[in-house]
Order: sequence, then C-alpha cells, then structure tokens
Amino acid sequence: MTDQVHKLGEVLRTAREARSVDLARVERDTKIRERYLSALERGEYRELPGAVYTKGFLRNYGSYLGLDPEYLIDLYRLETSTAARERPVAPTPPRPMSVRRRRTFVVTPGAVAAAILTILVGALVAWIGYQFVNFARTPELQIIQPVGDVSMHPDQTITIRGITAPNATITVSGLPENPSVTADETGTFEMTVGLLPGSNEIHFRARDPVTDRDSEEVVRRVNVLSEVAASPSPSVGVTATLDQPTADATITGPVPVSGSAAPTDQLTLHAVLVESQTPSFTVQDASGAAVELNPAEPSSPEPLTLAVDAAGAYAASLSLAPGTWDVVVTPSDAAPITRRVTVRPAEGLTGMLRLDGGDSYLEIEEDGTPIDGVSGGISDDGERVELAAEQTIRIRAGNAGAVRLSINGINLGPMGSNGAVIEWSVTRSGG
Repeated sequence: MTDQVHKLGEVLRTAREARSVDLARVERDTKIRERYLSALERGEYRELPGAVYTKGFLRNYGSYLGLDPEYLIDLYRLETSTAARERPVAPTPPRPMSVRRRRTFVVTPGAVAAAILTILVGALVAWIGYQFVNFARTPELQIIQPVGDVSMHPDQTITIRGITAPNATITVSGLPENPSVTADETGTFEMTVGLLPGSNEIHFRARDPVTDRDSEEVVRRVNVLSEVAASPSPSVGVTATLDQPTADATITGPVPVSGSAAPTDQLTLHAVLVESQTPSFTVQDASGAAVELNPAEPSSPEPLTLAVDAAGAYAASLSLAPGTWDVVVTPSDAAPITRRVTVRPAEGLTGMLRLDGGDSYLEIEEDGTPIDGVSGGISDDGERVELAAEQTIRIRAGNAGAVRLSINGINLGPMGSNGAVIEWSVTRSGG
C-alpha cells in the first residue's frame, strides 16, 4: 500500500495516543473489539466484518476521539477503492455444476453439552497458562543506596535502600545480626544494618509473596574504618590532609573523599561545578532529525559535615553529575583544601524516566527490547522507570509534557508539551 492508504490508521492512532489511552481502554469505552480497532489503525480492512460494520465502527471511534466521523469514512472509501484498483484479479476457472444437499442444523442436548464442555476446557487451559507464567517469574532486586561497594565507611551502621516486588520480604546474610524488612506496595524498602570494623560483605535476597520465589542475590561490600578504643590526647599542630580524590583525577561513579585531621575535629565537605559535561549521546526524533538538547545545569550537592575519628581519619563519598568539579574540604581552623576532578558517566546509557504532572502512554525499548509491564501501556503520574542500555533507548510518549528524562546523569527535562505525541531515540555517541 502507499502512504496515502495508511493515512486513516495514522490519524486514528495519533489521536488515541494524544489522549493517552490504549486499545484495551478504547474497547471498554466504545464496546468495539480490540482486534477491530487494531485492524483499523493498521489499515488491514480484510480483518473487519464488512463495509457497513466498518463505517459504524468509524462513526463510534471518531466521536470517541473527537474526530469528524464523515471525514474518517471518506478516508476509508478512498483507501479501499485504491486497494481494489491495485489488487490483481485472478480469473476463476470454470467448475462443474453439482447439486449440494442442504443439511439442517439441529440443536441437540448433546451439542449444547459439548459446547459448554469446550468452553470450560478452554477457560481452564487459559487459567493454567496464566498461573504458570505468573508464578514462573523471578522477582527483581535493586539496591539503590549504596550504588556500589563502599571503600571507607566511617560508621558501624549503614542504611540500605532499594526496589523489589511489592510486599516482598528482603533478607540479609553475612553480618553478625541479619535483619529482614518488608517492601511497601510500590516495592520500595529501607533498612539499617550493623557493621563490624574492617571488611563487611552483605548479601541480599527478596522473596515475592505472590510467587514464593527468591530473587537473585545482590552483594555489597563495605569497609569500615577501624576504631581506636582509647581517647587520645588532643593533637597540637596536626595538619589536615586530603588523600582522595587525587588532583585532576577522572572518576566514574561516586567520588571517594578521605584524609586525615586532628582527632575529634569536624570538617565541611562541598563541591563546586566548574564545567558541565557535554552529553555522551545524541537524540533524534521519529523522522530522524536531531533534537536540540538544552540540559539543566547540575546543581551542587548540599555541604556535608565530616567527623574525624579517634585515629585522626575521615572518609565520605559524593555523588556528582558528569562534569568538572572542585571538591573542597574545609577544616574548622585551617584553610580549605581543594581537588579538581572530572566525573565521567559509565559505559552505555543509564538514566531515569519519571512522570510529573499527568499520565502518559509509553513505548520504551532498550537496545530494541521493550520493557515488560511498561512499554505499550499507560503509566501513572509519579511513576518512575529505570533505564539501562548498551547502545540505544527508544521512547514514544503520548503526553510528552509529563515525561521527564535524565540520561547518564544529565537532566534533559520534559520531552515536549502537554498532550504532544513525541518519539525520541537516544544513541550513545561513538557507538
């Protein structure tokens, strides 16, 4: 078919996505079967019951979408007439005449019982298939904080935050005391665990209460600075040092900060942005044209107060957006110590999509693979979707004004205006 023949389907699909509704929702509201709605949007009119029914569908669907039904029917007539002229007609070979006997269909109790039995068997098979798929899945477990292993942790407790299946039970192993916690209805959880001085290896698992299956194990390693039991006498003339980060270091991930100072002293840690990172990716719209990016300048994190332990050591970490930063440690009675570092994003594409200010229809593919449970449906206001791909992320939004993106630590803001249907392809540079 030509592009003109598909114009009716494009008009219907664009209007539906602008309303942020999927075909299942349209079926419930208009009482038109989803397979007929899909056939209309794909231009496959041979799958429809006939011209009279099709025109009725178009009147009902057009009124529901706020379109002119007569305009849609004119497009349908034009496309079907064009298709009829293009379709070759094969000659029908002559067939010998035959006399066909008419067979009267008789409804018998046996036929009714067989029909009911067939329906029951089909329903049972569908239910078993649903239960098998549902119970075969393994729950996911993501530890958000800390994002990775911690090399120099100043305290003997650490707070763990993460996401898993709703109402799942998260258990810990590998510690002297191994607590457990239950995630809330969104799958979010938080727990504080006790640590020992030195190296700690913490193992996490989540059990889904629906499937009674365990997630894959997630491990975090935390090294706690050793404590000195005796309280030393006040140090006189101790000069504060900043051992990490080193000058002009290039870092991927959180920036480690450590050094020494007078015991029991308190220092202030903050970071100042010198230069934003140029995006390590490009964005194109559905037509292949480049999208001009105007990312928001990353903001500096809130200053932190660092406590020097009895051994005269301090340690912390800073999560900074990609770019060049000055990391500054200021002792209570001495001049600030500054280290300039460059923060680079990790390989590939990682980020977050969140809905702010409304619902939206979403299609999301990571390296060509749709995200299960999200792509092809309506996502609610406030929902967050983590993104991760090696090369390309494709996003189609039915309400672009509510969809906000952050890729590789760079805040791109909303994809477009409210109600706009916009498609972006984010591609890693140099890939």
